[in-house]
Amino acid sequence: MTDRFHICMILDQGYPPDLRVENEARSLVEAGFEVTVLSIGPDSRPAEEMIEGVRVVRPRIPAQVRNKMRGLSGSIPFIEWYVLRQLKRIHRRFPINALHAHDLYLFGAALRSGKRLKVPVVGDMHENWVEALRHYKWSTTVPGKWVVNLDRWNELELRWSREVDRLVVVIDEMAERLRERGLPDDHVCVVPNTIHLDEFDSWPSDPPSTFPEGFPSLIYTGGMDRHRGLEDPIRAMPAILARWPEAKLVFVGDGAVRGELEELCTSLHLGDSVWFAGWQAQDAVKGFMAKADIGLIPHLKTQHTDHTIPHKLFHYMHMRLPVLVSNCKPLERIVNASESGKVYSSGRPDDLVNQLASMLASKEVRERMGESGHLAVSTTWNWNATAVDLISMYQELAGPGESQSAR
Repeated sequence: MTDRFHICMILDQGYPPDLRVENEARSLVEAGFEVTVLSIGPDSRPAEEMIEGVRVVRPRIPAQVRNKMRGLSGSIPFIEWYVLRQLKRIHRRFPINALHAHDLYLFGAALRSGKRLKVPVVGDMHENWVEALRHYKWSTTVPGKWVVNLDRWNELELRWSREVDRLVVVIDEMAERLRERGLPDDHVCVVPNTIHLDEFDSWPSDPPSTFPEGFPSLIYTGGMDRHRGLEDPIRAMPAILARWPEAKLVFVGDGAVRGELEELCTSLHLGDSVWFAGWQAQDAVKGFMAKADIGLIPHLKTQHTDHTIPHKLFHYMHMRLPVLVSNCKPLERIVNASESGKVYSSGRPDDLVNQLASMLASKEVRERMGESGHLAVSTTWNWNATAVDLISMYQELAGPGESQSAR
């Protein structure tokens, strides 16, 4: 029991790893707050432990149960009842002063629990969830599409966003979208998915011995789902290989459409020009980036990707990798402003090839892009700068007396 302002975060996946949640939780602890993460899902680690000052509580449930509760959260509130029961247990031992729900589908659970516990609720929108449901494989195929009601989710987004005491979003474009829906300026706090420099720099950067040799090597790191636009670079590869026969396309990650992407590579007879490295530990991914020539983010341009920003952009930039990104609004704005790479039109592999050609025409240009990106991260797009608004928001929410003790 402490007298610090206690923030309980609700997350429906393992903790760690989750870069955004880890960064937020650790920064709040460093600022003097007490933080607990309720980590829901399958996990063989201890049911409760302290990790870098963050209390992690794991009510271990099967993935199928967790996934069904998530999928039904817009219609049948099983997850609300489950979360409330878990939070009551935590609250009896460690009185909670505020709840912090990660992702829209947990807002309802946090709001129900907040009313019962009489504490404020912060909603953290990692993405445009309503639009994401239009593109995720699970929500667009049977049986998921039978229970996903997009009109209902659109209503819930607006209602829950208004009902939470504060709303955290990942990028300015998302904040503007919600203000256009009627949310006041002081209700929304922008906390981008930037890079924690000290932690990232501590990770090893030794390239894996299996990394394929060839120039240019194009790398994508992260999840594989339909909205990621990973077909674009694959469909561009025949034209790329015609001009640069030794080119390699490297995918580091995994996801729902990996099998479909591998089949596409086979149909295009790409052979070992495309390498699927599989899922890697977060600190190991840095070594893959250290070996690559170009960092790719080929996201499909949609209402989903126009309102979010991936961590990988800032990872690439900090590693001095020139970046080639699709024309999603935040990607285009940041890359153009930082002069860290090139932008191509989403869904146009031919334009991807043209922009790549302009980057490969000069090693000096690529090096200048890499340095510009690195400088932008060092000065602006880093977690120390990002965390300031998050901490200030919680100090305001806690009130003068509490915020002093939390510093």
